[in-house]
Amino acid sequence: MNNHFLLGESIVKVTTKAPIVHPIFVPTKMSLHTFNFYLVEIEDKLLLIDAGVDTDKCWQYFQDVLQKNEYTIEDIDAIILTHHHEDHIGLVNRIRAVKDMPLYAHEKGIPRLKREPTFLEKRIALFNEIFIEMGCGKEADREVARLEKARIDNASQTILGDIIPVRGGEKLFGFDIVETPGHAYDHIMLYHEASHTAFVGDQFIAHSSTNALIDVAETGGRTLSLVTYEASLRDLLTYPMQIAYSGHGEVMEHPHDVIESHLQRIERKSNRVLEHLREKNTVATLAREMYGDKYDTLFALVMSDVVGHIDRLEHAGKITKTYDQAIAYYERKQEESD
Repeated sequence: MNNHFLLGESIVKVTTKAPIVHPIFVPTKMSLHTFNFYLVEIEDKLLLIDAGVDTDKCWQYFQDVLQKNEYTIEDIDAIILTHHHEDHIGLVNRIRAVKDMPLYAHEKGIPRLKREPTFLEKRIALFNEIFIEMGCGKEADREVARLEKARIDNASQTILGDIIPVRGGEKLFGFDIVETPGHAYDHIMLYHEASHTAFVGDQFIAHSSTNALIDVAETGGRTLSLVTYEASLRDLLTYPMQIAYSGHGEVMEHPHDVIESHLQRIERKSNRVLEHLREKNTVATLAREMYGDKYDTLFALVMSDVVGHIDRLEHAGKITKTYDQAIAYYERKQEESD
């Protein structure tokens, strides 16, 4: 990309190099299609954006891309994480055991990446409160037990070594750091303004909607995940991105079209939730009605989804909430019922 600047009576030509991207696409039978992470050449640096899953298959795909481009791990200057989810951080410890390179992540993700005991205990307690408030029964007890077991069993996922915090508005290796919370509380986009190139993590992907997941907010309560996610998507429309590299699926050459599609899908889903809310009810009852057996088999995802849309409808003033013995009941406002 060439930029021209007038200096006195002469024109100075400045050449801006776009990032050179070497994708690492690891196939999966899951609906995600692939686990994606990226080897990126920029400003005479070699970066790794995200780090896949912790499997030998993923490691081999990573090694193959390095070898194909005549690189080794020793050539990588830094790792940057778009968010803390396990399918984006899997190889970090394995890579840094070979070379202790800098690791960058949003400051809100560090307690999650370090699996700080106090944070995890607080998170489990919050989820227990949410499930009680939403009218869940034995499924809530089972999910809290699962979270407690995962807290212990997943200790090996703790990211070792230092993590350098980043924040929105900062620049890093020529990228603008853009905060995009919603799918994850610590989610960021890396945007290269000169080439209109974006690394968007899981904020949006081409072939599927993205879950806006409930999490612990800085205030100690829960995040309004879908409200926040939708606001992040609308903010991304202000960036003239021409190509977007996501955490799953294909590279997107028309990112704004994908974002608009996601926004339309959110609106349609909220309307469906509102239609199902024919009488005062709990979120748990509504989730069972809408999702059937998936309420049991995909409990955490289902509850995040329905709670998110209930929050969105309440935020928009379309429903009201009342409490009975610490359980929240929602109903459509009168004008919405007519």
